[in-house]
Parts: sequence; structure tokens; C-alpha cells
Amino acid sequence: MNTFFKIITYIFQPLLIPTYGIILLMQLSLFQLFPTSYRLFAIAGTVLFTCILPSLPILFMMKNRQISDIFISKREERTMPYLFSLLAYIFWVLFLWRTLQFPMEFVLLAIGSIVSVVLMVFINLKWKISAHTAGMGGLIGGIFGVAFVAAINPVWIITAAIIIAGLVAISRILLKAHTLSQVIGGFFLGFACVFIPVIVYNFLFK
Repeated sequence: MNTFFKIITYIFQPLLIPTYGIILLMQLSLFQLFPTSYRLFAIAGTVLFTCILPSLPILFMMKNRQISDIFISKREERTMPYLFSLLAYIFWVLFLWRTLQFPMEFVLLAIGSIVSVVLMVFINLKWKISAHTAGMGGLIGGIFGVAFVAAINPVWIITAAIIIAGLVAISRILLKAHTLSQVIGGFFLGFACVFIPVIVYNFLFK
């Protein structure tokens, strides 16, 4: 059973969550109007800025034994990798906003992810919050935000995402990587940071 939980944590690790989110976003009717090359470019850029670039310093630090594993299980080892991720995410936002010219409602999803990383950097100084469930919370917050903006009801996607988030949370607990409070805290942090900016923007500027 532990093998199953490990697979879940690898498939839904934080570095991959933005890619899953952008793939879902590209299914919106708005983006279906754009050529396939545009959508593939959006996905490729997201992979570069939120997965490949943040993973490079992690692999380098692992090689030099500055961190113990790819999930950065020890709280005191997380600050530098989080800061590298933060820098890469800033370039991701600029890529979506300036290069792809995404509508601001969707750029805010990425900005919310940056806010989440910033808060995790500070929280992590005193308390080991779950980055896995923060990522899943951000994904679900993004799904809810897009559903609100686009006036759609993707019930099956929401249901699947919640089930997966539950599996991720259970996996992190049973693998003894986090406590219940840490996975719950991570989920609600990620959800709030991504969902709230989209809602506030729509009420104030739409």
C-alpha cells in the first residue's frame, strides 16, 4: 500500500500541479479559439517555469547533499528551494501576462501561486506546512475561480480534484511526511491564495 501512496505523491507533487492546471485551462472554449501552437506554447512555458527550472536547484542541492530528498522532507532544508521556485514563478507570471497576454483573471491564478509560495517560505521557518496539499488546494482554488469567471459548472473535474486532494493528504500523513494539521493548513493556504484574488478582482473591476 505504501507503494501506491508514494506513486500518488510523485504524480501530484507541487512542481507538476501548475502544468495540470494549465492543461485544464486550455480546455476552456476561450482558449480553444486560439491555434494549437499557442496552447502548446502555454503548456511548455508552464512546464519550464514551474517544473524544470525549480527542480534544477533541488537536484543540484541533492547532489551536494544539502537536501535529503526530492520532496525536501526536512523543514530546515526548504527555504532556498522555495526561494528559487518563487523566482521561477515570477517569470511564469510575466510569461503568461506579457508574452501570452492572458486575461488578468487567469494571470491572477499564477500570482496567487506566488503568494502561496511566499507565505510558505515564512511559515516554514517555524512550522512544516505541506507543499503537496498547498499545490492541490491551489489547483482546486483555480478550478473554482475559473468556473466562477467562465460561468461554468465542471462538477466532474471538481469531484475528481477533491478526491485526488484527499488521496494526496492521506498519502502524506501515512508516509509520515506530515501531520493532519499540516496537510489541512497547506490545502486551505493554497486554495485561499489562488481563489480569493480572482473573486476580489471580478467584484472590484468587472
